[in-house]
Amino acid sequence: MSPRRSTTLALALTALAVSSPTLWAADDALAEKAVALLEARCFKCHSHSAGKNKGGLVMDSLAGLTTGGDGGAALLPGNPQKSLFLQNILSTDPDTMMPPKGERLTKEEVTLLNTWVQTGAVWPQSRTKAPVAGRYLPGTIGEKEKAWWAYQPVKRPALPAGRAANPIDRFLDARLAQEGLTASGEADRAVLIRRASFDATGLPPSPEEVTAFVQDKNPQAYEKLVDRLLASPAYGQRMARAWLDLVRYADSDGFRIDDFRPTAWRYRDYVIKAYNQNKPYDRFIQEQLAGDELFPGDPDALTALGYLRHWIYEYNNRDVRGQWENVLNDVTDTTGDVFLGAGMQCARCHDHKFDPILQRDYYALRSFFNNTLPIEDRIAWTEQAAAAYTRQLATWEQATEAIRTEIAVLEKKYRVTATKKATEIFPDDVQAMIQKPAAQRTPYEQQVASLAWRQVDYEYGRLNQFIKGADSVKHADLKRQLAEHDKLKPAEPPFVLSVRETGAQGLDAVIPKKNTVVPPAFLTVLSGQYPAESAKITPTADGTSTGRRTALARWLTEKSNPFTARLAMNRLWQLNFRRGLTPYASDFGRLGEPPSHPELLDWLAAEFMDKGWDQKALHRLILTSAAYRRSSFHPTPQPGQLKDPQNALLWRFQPQRLESEQIRDAIFAACGDLKTDKQGGPSVVYGEPNRSIFTRIMRNNRDPLADVFDAPQWFNSTSSRDVTTTPIQSLLLLNSPFMLKRGEALAARLTKEAPGDEAAQVRRLYQVLFARLPSAQEATQATKFLQEVRAQKPTVAVTAALANDFQPEKVPFRDGQGAHLEASHRKPFLAPGVTAADLTRGFTMEAVILPRTVSEAGSVRVIAAQVGKGKTDGYWQLGVTGLKSRRAPQVLVLQAFGPLLDDAFGEAVHFSNLRIEMNKPYYVSAAVRYADKKGPGEVTFTLKDLANDDEPLLHDRVTTSLTGVRTATQPIQLGGKGADNESSFHGVIDELRLSAGVLNDQALLYTNEDQRPDTLGFWRFENKSGTLRDSSGQGRDLTVTTVATPTAKGGATPLAALCHALLNSSEFLYVE
Repeated sequence: MSPRRSTTLALALTALAVSSPTLWAADDALAEKAVALLEARCFKCHSHSAGKNKGGLVMDSLAGLTTGGDGGAALLPGNPQKSLFLQNILSTDPDTMMPPKGERLTKEEVTLLNTWVQTGAVWPQSRTKAPVAGRYLPGTIGEKEKAWWAYQPVKRPALPAGRAANPIDRFLDARLAQEGLTASGEADRAVLIRRASFDATGLPPSPEEVTAFVQDKNPQAYEKLVDRLLASPAYGQRMARAWLDLVRYADSDGFRIDDFRPTAWRYRDYVIKAYNQNKPYDRFIQEQLAGDELFPGDPDALTALGYLRHWIYEYNNRDVRGQWENVLNDVTDTTGDVFLGAGMQCARCHDHKFDPILQRDYYALRSFFNNTLPIEDRIAWTEQAAAAYTRQLATWEQATEAIRTEIAVLEKKYRVTATKKATEIFPDDVQAMIQKPAAQRTPYEQQVASLAWRQVDYEYGRLNQFIKGADSVKHADLKRQLAEHDKLKPAEPPFVLSVRETGAQGLDAVIPKKNTVVPPAFLTVLSGQYPAESAKITPTADGTSTGRRTALARWLTEKSNPFTARLAMNRLWQLNFRRGLTPYASDFGRLGEPPSHPELLDWLAAEFMDKGWDQKALHRLILTSAAYRRSSFHPTPQPGQLKDPQNALLWRFQPQRLESEQIRDAIFAACGDLKTDKQGGPSVVYGEPNRSIFTRIMRNNRDPLADVFDAPQWFNSTSSRDVTTTPIQSLLLLNSPFMLKRGEALAARLTKEAPGDEAAQVRRLYQVLFARLPSAQEATQATKFLQEVRAQKPTVAVTAALANDFQPEKVPFRDGQGAHLEASHRKPFLAPGVTAADLTRGFTMEAVILPRTVSEAGSVRVIAAQVGKGKTDGYWQLGVTGLKSRRAPQVLVLQAFGPLLDDAFGEAVHFSNLRIEMNKPYYVSAAVRYADKKGPGEVTFTLKDLANDDEPLLHDRVTTSLTGVRTATQPIQLGGKGADNESSFHGVIDELRLSAGVLNDQALLYTNEDQRPDTLGFWRFENKSGTLRDSSGQGRDLTVTTVATPTAKGGATPLAALCHALLNSSEFLYVE
């Protein structure tokens, strides 16, 4: 509405007020007439009786009018000029005028309403009874809504009659009897141990563990098994996976750039430790929401605050205000899912359409987090550890003060430039917040400025790329001098992703458009008044925090809270029975379903709280129930299939496919190379055979196996995994080089454990994969299969994949696939070499890389090289320097040995200033123009961050005295240099191209992928063109000569084929 129109309306309303007869008193008669008029002209679109609330507004109660709709409060008693419904009645704008159709209100009718508002808008006595709708009307909360099962206090029901010792079975048996159904018998012991092992630890049992359990005559053998599994370190690793899904944990930021979060793993380890130590669940919740406020100084409690930091983030977003708004909304949405079992996000823009959750409730919940400020430098340690660190750091600082001062002076002008570059992209008001002294910022300005400053820190992190010339040489030398004192420097403190608050002054959320300020409060449906009373908040004693999160954490862990214990028990039930007692584990509202066994759910919740929130005690109770031990096979399934096709009543055990992490871990475990000694620490890449819980979760660079087997996206809270069956799953298992290699590894294990005995190898194979021996028919079929495969010639694809040890991996933000290279692999790809004549005009080497690590020493990780037998043969290599490089760590470097300007024959080393970050995809190149009689030559390095479209091609030019490169007949090596494991590239390489001459920007591979006549070799690792084929047409196809080609004669391939086939079987992929 324009200012002019607003003024006109105000004058009109004022004139009406002045002309109102004084006899209009604020009595019930006036109220009756005013509301009767509203009923006649407005209720058909804005009332419970009509079942409509257009624009989110109901007008049949005073609360409805004062709360308002999408545009804000419709009625302000005593103030006609600011009562929106009166403004709209007087409006002539077709978009806002009311009523929108039909006759307008007369002057007398407007005067009546104006006077009613002016005198206080008293609601008539005859209409004080709460309006009732025939169906749920968003924005209203009546007795029917409050009566929904999820909002009732948890009450322990009496146990049903029965003979079962386990209370769980009493409830289930009573319901089965009521429905006239019978349960299946107990599963075989081999089935039970496999089932319980996967459910409790995520890992399969070993054949020896299966045999020992099956043969154990102790009547308590199963209970002993359960106790052993619950005490295993693997228990916490399994349980943590479900929780991390729920809180959308990841090791990266998400969005396009998807930056790695190097300290996120400490939250993961905290969760694992909490489950293994059986931390009481109420304390587990309190630490994650308010660990800093409730348990200051406790390292675990500070680490737990990582829960508030798993939101997605894009560092270079110019809309800092909008991004911070999204962060707070994300935390609110997740908290609603995790701790309330309510789809709070549906109430962000309007009252929930199906549940009694108001828009006001959403922002009341957000207000508990509105003062948080994300920080990266919080250290989760004890006072003793802090003191020891401080003492050691003081020694290092004293020894390096002069060097650090000199570095600071040199960097100062570059930091000024970097700060200007990073901040000038923001709007003027945000720039003003950044420039304002921290002590003068409001709480909101602190939050916006802090988020914006991350972009400055990003520029500081790559400062060395912009330090040029003599400054660059001096800077590198000073950094090298500083590194010489590393032995005095203490190890990096345990930094954690965390939050702090902007101070004790509370910052309330504001409903957009309505501009309604909402203080922290709990759900209105649980309150005795409307709107819900504000939560009682007590700031922390030191004045650094509002205490709001403490209030929320304590409310959630009160025994009177109807959500917390029910949600925890329903999720635990789902983890073991594949379906919760209510199937939607994070939605207890009307869009979900009521529980199949409400009394059982309440009994479990009450028992959980009475046992001191003991998670392992309740897990043991579930695992030892007769219901959990049931067979998935029922001798007469027809009655159950007809009456309960979803098996919600558990008349048999429900088979279920393993989760993606269980599949991966089971594959590595079956092959005998799963590393279970890692119990924590930094995340590793998914290609390494560690447990999946310890692999990096990069939101935009996913493990292909996890991707096809329904791992979540980790952008939002996930309470249950999808279970799909797709052709892509079968294709991956059947055709991927990874699975072919797993078949070979499993065959090698069997050959070692049962040498020379094919029948014994088959028996062992079934024990390893299925926890049982093969039947006579299966053994016969396996023998026949081996004979048939032995008579066949291995396919070219299988032979190539196994011989070359090739494992594909996609580079983020690139189409197709590259070559995955493990750390210290010692198996570079080899191609026929080029000659000195090929490189007469210089050369350009290009590649797309995704580095995972660099050498911890000074060694160079080689991207591509051509190395002779000795230095007299000459060589060249392009790579990335190590952490203790003599010049600079983690930069592109080109090394060569050849003729120099002074007619000598020697080494020329060219360090760039282009820094390479780990776990980021890059295009890199080095173009060499030789020196000649006219003067020095030049090496032009080029770098492009492929994750960031805003990043330009970065160039760094370094002079060279090379007059040529004298190459021998040795092959080109990609991804390493012979058997030198320190030079082995660790990560992914793709799109490597060697060209004769110096390519300009327009000819570079990043800009132009067209075929070029000057290309000497082009290796793309694509299935379509041939994984190891040279795409240039020069015939320089790749091989790996350090691995022998398997043949059918040795017998390894037939057994590997059988292993590969059974790794694809449903029995391996499912538990029953």
